[in-house]
Amino acid sequence: MPMPKEAETAKWLMTFVPITIIITLVLAVASQGSAIQTVGVTTWICEHLLATIGLICTLLAVGVIVFLCRNVLLAEADKWSDLKSQAGWFSDAFSKHAVGLPLFPASDDFTRAEAKAASDATAAEYNALTTTTQRIIELSEAENTRKEFRKFSIGYIICLLVIIIGLVVSFVSIATAPTSPEEITKPTSVTIHMPHMPPTAEDQKKFTANTGCTVLGETTAIAVGGFWDHPKLRLIGPGCTTSDWTPPDDLGIVIVPK
Repeated sequence: MPMPKEAETAKWLMTFVPITIIITLVLAVASQGSAIQTVGVTTWICEHLLATIGLICTLLAVGVIVFLCRNVLLAEADKWSDLKSQAGWFSDAFSKHAVGLPLFPASDDFTRAEAKAASDATAAEYNALTTTTQRIIELSEAENTRKEFRKFSIGYIICLLVIIIGLVVSFVSIATAPTSPEEITKPTSVTIHMPHMPPTAEDQKKFTANTGCTVLGETTAIAVGGFWDHPKLRLIGPGCTTSDWTPPDDLGIVIVPK
C-alpha cells in the first residue's frame, strides 16, 4: 500500500523544518563557543537567560513537530471488531466509499456473504470478501492518517510560531547582550589610574589601606589572572604585600594594559 499523501507531506515538513532549525541553533551556539568556554556554561546561561529560554522553547517545539509527525506516519487502521461495531461508519464505507463493489453494494450484503463463507462460499465470493476486507482496513487507516494529519497541521503552525519567536528572541538577546569580559591568559604589565591624576593624598591613603603599598608612583602592577573588568594584580613596590589583589569597585581604579 503506497504511503498516503498526508503522511508524505508530514514527512517532508518534519525533515526540512526541524533539521534547518537545529542547524541554525548549532550555528548560533557555535558563535558563542569562545564566550561559553571563557565564562563556563552555567555563567553564560545566567548572563543570557532570555536567549536560553528562547532556545529551549525552540527545541521543545521541534520535538513536538517530530512527535506529531510520528503519529501521522504510524497511523493504523482500527481493529476489525471495532470497525464492525461502528454501524454508521461501516455502512458509510460501502455506501459512500464503495469498498464492496461490485458484489457488495451495501454493508448488509457483505455481512451476509461473510456469514455464508463460514460454511459455503464460492472462490469468487472468497476473493471478493478478502478484497473488500482489505479495502475497509485501508479506508480506516487512511481516515486515521487524515485525523492525525489535521492534528499535525494545527500543531505545526503553532510550533512554527513558537520557533520563529524563540529564534528571534534568542538572536536579539545574544546580539544585544553585553560582551563577556576578556580573560587574562598571561601576566601583563598594567598601569593603575586612580580617580584623580595625579593621585591625591586621599587616593594614596585608600590605596595603601587596601594594598600596603606606600608609594603609588613606585609601585609596579602586573595582571596575573581573572578578567579585565576585575583583574587580579600582583603589586611590587615599597610596602606591598606578596599576595595577589583585585581592586574593589569603590576605589574607582582604572586598569590599563601597557
